[in-house]
Amino acid sequence: MDKRAFLAVILCLLVLVLWQAFFAPKPPPPAAKKGPAAEKVAKRAPVPKEEKVAPQASPRVDNARMAPPGLPAAAKQTSRDITVETPLYRAVFTETGGRLKSYTLKRYRETIAKDSPGMQLVRNQKIEELPLAFNFLSHPVAALNLAHFSADQTTLKISEEGKPKKLTFTYEAPGWLRIVREYLFHPDSYLIELNIAVTNLGSQPWEDSPTLSLVNVPFSEKAGRYSFQGPALLVDNKLDEIKVKKIEGEKVIPGPVEWVAYTNQYFIMAVVPQEQAPNHALLKILEPATHMVESTFVGPKSLIQPGASKSFHYTLYMGPKDVKTLKAANLKLEKAVNFGWFDVIAQPLLVCLKFFNRFTHNYGVAIILLTILIKVLFWPLTRKSYESMQAMKKLQPKMAKIREKYKDDKERMNQEIMQLYRTHKVNPLGGCLPMVLQIPVFFALYRVLYSSIALRHAPFMLWINDLSAPDRLNIGFQIPYLGGLPVLTLLMGVSMFVQQKMTPTTGDPRQEKMMLMMPVVFTFLFVNFPSGLVLYWLVNNILQIGQQYFINKKAQT
Repeated sequence: MDKRAFLAVILCLLVLVLWQAFFAPKPPPPAAKKGPAAEKVAKRAPVPKEEKVAPQASPRVDNARMAPPGLPAAAKQTSRDITVETPLYRAVFTETGGRLKSYTLKRYRETIAKDSPGMQLVRNQKIEELPLAFNFLSHPVAALNLAHFSADQTTLKISEEGKPKKLTFTYEAPGWLRIVREYLFHPDSYLIELNIAVTNLGSQPWEDSPTLSLVNVPFSEKAGRYSFQGPALLVDNKLDEIKVKKIEGEKVIPGPVEWVAYTNQYFIMAVVPQEQAPNHALLKILEPATHMVESTFVGPKSLIQPGASKSFHYTLYMGPKDVKTLKAANLKLEKAVNFGWFDVIAQPLLVCLKFFNRFTHNYGVAIILLTILIKVLFWPLTRKSYESMQAMKKLQPKMAKIREKYKDDKERMNQEIMQLYRTHKVNPLGGCLPMVLQIPVFFALYRVLYSSIALRHAPFMLWINDLSAPDRLNIGFQIPYLGGLPVLTLLMGVSMFVQQKMTPTTGDPRQEKMMLMMPVVFTFLFVNFPSGLVLYWLVNNILQIGQQYFINKKAQT
C-alpha cells in the first residue's frame, strides 16, 4: 500500500480511537456492592495527614460525658420552609437541620423550551438527604440533621439594588450545644456566606472536627454523558475529578482541600472553607442506583471550653460554571472549568468565541468567524499541503515505473522512491500535515461547544436553536434513531465530498476510493455531534473548497 494511503488509514483509525476514548457513550457503571469487600476497602483507606498531626496540649476531654443528650424526634417538630429570592436564584431552606431544600437558577432553564422552569440544582427527594448538613467527625449525631433549627424569618427577598441580607437558624440542646447557622445572601452574586457558631452548653470541654456535607444526585439525566459529572475537589491547587464508579466504601481525600464540589459540564455546587486547616475530605456513595454522592469537608479538630463558642466559616457557590463569574469570586473555583487534555487550546478558543459574540450577539456567527480565523492561520500550511499533493501527483508515472522495475526487490524499490522524493524535493507526508494539526483544534472546539455554559441553549438560526445539541429539523414524523432530519450534518457530508473530489490525488485508485469514503464516515460520525461543531466543519469545508479552487486555477495558469 502506498505510504499516503497507509497514513490516511492511520489518521482515520486515530480519529476513531480518540472518539472512542473521549466521546463515545459509555455504559452506565455497575451498582456498587455493599459487603465485606467494600468494608475492607473502607477500613484500608489511608489515614489523612491531618490525623497524624500531634494534638495540641489541651484539657483532657471525657468522651463518655461528651455524648449529646437525646435529641427531639424529627417527626414531633413542625418545620417551616424559608424562601429566599434574589435576582439570580430562588432558594428554599427547611428548618429541619437548617439545610437547603431547593435551589433554582433563574437565568438558566432546564430545557430549551420557552416554558421550561429554571435549572434546579437540588434534586434530592428525601429530607434526610438534603445538602449542607453540619455535624462532627468523631461524634457524629445522626439526629442533628433532622433536628429543628428555628429560623428568624419566614421569607427573604433581595432586589437588584438591595443590600445583602441574613437568614439565621438556631438549634439548642440544653446541657450539650447551641448551634447557630447564619447565611448571608448577596443580590448580584451566586456566593452565599455561611457562618456556623457552636456554643458549649455543657460542663465539660468539647473537642471534635466539624463537617459540612453536600449530598447530590446528577443535575440532569441527560447531562454529563460525554463529560465528567460527579464530585470534584481542589487539592493542593490541583483539580481532582473523581468518577462515581471509583468510589468504594468511604474514600478519604487528604488535604489541604481548598474546596469540595459536585459538578457537571455546566453547573457547580461548591463548599469553600475559610481558614480551616489542616483539613481533608470524605466521599461516599449513598445510593448507587441514582449515583447519589455525599461529599464532606472535614475541618481541623477544635476544642471548645464550657460556656465558650467557636465559629466555622464557609463560602458556598451554587451556579453556572462561567469562567468570568468564577474568577470574580476569587476562590480558585475557575479551576473547575476543565476541558481535559485540550484545555490549553480550548480556553483561547472560548475567549475568541466570546469576543466575537460581543459584537454579533449570535454564537453561530461567532463560530463562523472563528472558523475563518483558524483557516487564515492554517492557510500557509494548507497551501503547502496542496502543492505537495500536486507534486506527488506529477511523480506518479515515475513511481509506477520504479514499482514495476523493482517489484521483486522491495528494498531497492523503496530506495529508488526515496531518491525520487529527494530529487524533486517532495515530502510525502506534507499533504497530511494540516489535517494532523487540525485534529487537536477539532477536539478542543468539541469540548468547548459541549461543555461551555455560554453555548448551552445558544441559538443560531432557523431550526438550529441550541448549538450545544445535535441539529434536527422536525419534518412531521420521527426518523428512527435520529428523531428529526440532521440537515446541517448532511450538508457537511456533501461539502466534504465536493472538497475531496477537488483535492489532487496520487493516482492510486484504491486510495481514491478510500478517500471518497471519508465523507460518508464523517457524516455518520458527526450525526450526534453538537450542531456548533458541525457548523464549524461545514464552514471549514466551504473555505477549503474555495481555497482549492483558487490553487487549482493558479496551477492551470
